[in-house]
Amino acid sequence: MPRTHLVTSAALAALLAGAAAPAVYAGAVGAPTVSSLLAASGRALKDQHGVHLVLTTDRKGVRSSAVADIGRSAGHESYTSGAERFDVAVTTKAAYLSGSPSGLRSLMGLNAAQAAKVGAKWIVMKKGSTQYKEFWLNLTAKGFGAILPSAKGTRLLGVRDATTGGYQLRWTTPKSATASASTTTLVIASGSRALPLRELVAASGATSLTVFSHWGESVRFPRPSATIAYAKVFG
Repeated sequence: MPRTHLVTSAALAALLAGAAAPAVYAGAVGAPTVSSLLAASGRALKDQHGVHLVLTTDRKGVRSSAVADIGRSAGHESYTSGAERFDVAVTTKAAYLSGSPSGLRSLMGLNAAQAAKVGAKWIVMKKGSTQYKEFWLNLTAKGFGAILPSAKGTRLLGVRDATTGGYQLRWTTPKSATASASTTTLVIASGSRALPLRELVAASGATSLTVFSHWGESVRFPRPSATIAYAKVFG
């Protein structure tokens, strides 16, 4: 998966089970380097209040998508895979989860009885809980820095991105016990602000593309009217 810190269904399932779970600037004119691009992008990201992103994944012919708005004090993501769906959100007071019955079971790991309790409601996770802390990191600007790789092992390609004209950074992540090896290409805009524009991740049998837009947007999420406490679902 991309380094955008969007919460994956596996990570969410672990949390619910109670487990702990760009334009170039500043010295990069003419001949940017990996270090200058990452430094410029890091500075630009610190000034951002929000972003809209769309993530599409194809894993062995099965397509899924996530649409998210990530801000300073709130964030919201909608994930869809076929008929299965879930929504997650976070505010300064609580985190929330809802979904289709099949999505809650297949993607979130709820059993039939737990999914029935939730129904059309949103599960509420209080501020301070493990689940809340993870959602806050993944769905707010706090996690923007995780978009960028380390300079070590990252190279700057000699050609610009054909779609955006931005600079392309590429690195490889080795195989682990839980994931296959992957190659990531991150596009950083070539202008006055070094903001990420696109990220493509390719692994064995799977690809995912994240498109970033509306940098600086203000994100809000109103408290859902129909809710159920986390303890009532999993207690």
